[in-house]
Amino acid sequence: MNDNPQPLPSLEITPSPRLSFALQQGWEAFHAAIVAVGATTFTKWFTHRSGDADLAETVSLLVADYLDPELDDADHLEALASLAEIGEETEDDLLADTLWEGVVSTAIDAGDGDAVAEATSRLAAIAERYGDFLAAAEHRITFLNWRRTDGASSDPEAVHEAFEAIERLAELDGAQRARAEWAFRQAAFTRLAEAEDDRAVFGDWEANPTPYAGWE
Repeated sequence: MNDNPQPLPSLEITPSPRLSFALQQGWEAFHAAIVAVGATTFTKWFTHRSGDADLAETVSLLVADYLDPELDDADHLEALASLAEIGEETEDDLLADTLWEGVVSTAIDAGDGDAVAEATSRLAAIAERYGDFLAAAEHRITFLNWRRTDGASSDPEAVHEAFEAIERLAELDGAQRARAEWAFRQAAFTRLAEAEDDRAVFGDWEANPTPYAGWE
C-alpha cells in the first residue's frame, strides 16, 4: 500500500531520481530500481533521504546482502526486513511501507509464515496511524488468505492475532456487523486449534474456499 505518501526530497537534489520516482510506484518498481542502481547508489540515496549519514555502513551491508545472489532466500528476507525496520525508525512511512510490502512478497515466495505475519502487521500499523482502518485490516486479511493456501503454515497464535486485530479495526471503523462476522470466524478457528486439528497449522481451515475480504 502506498496510500500514505510523505514529502520526498526534490528530484534535483536526490542522489537517485530513479529510486525516488520508483518509491512512489510500489514495491515491484522500487525493487527493479534497487537492482538497477546497485548497492552503492542505494546506500547514498537511503542515507540522504533519512538525513543520517551514520546509517551508511549498516544500510550498505544490508542492501549488499539483499542483492547477493549467493545468499539464500532467508538471508535476503532478513536483510530486507532490517531495511524496512530502519525506514520505520527514521519515521519514513512511505519507505517503510514499500519495503514491508517487499517483505510480504518475499516471505510468501519463501513460505515463511512468521515473516508474512510480521510484515502484514507492520503494514497494518502504518495504515492505522493514518486512520485507514479498512486498509489496515486488509493487510491482516492478506496474511489470513495466504495461510489458507495449500502448503502454507504458521503458528495458530499468529492467526488468532490477525483475527483479533481485524475485529478491533472493524470496531474502530464503525463496522459492527463485520466485527461480529470476524469474531464468528475466529471462534470456528479456535475450536479447531483447541481440538489440535492440523488445519489450525496447515492450509485452509474454512469449508468455503472463497478468500476473505474486507467490509464495504
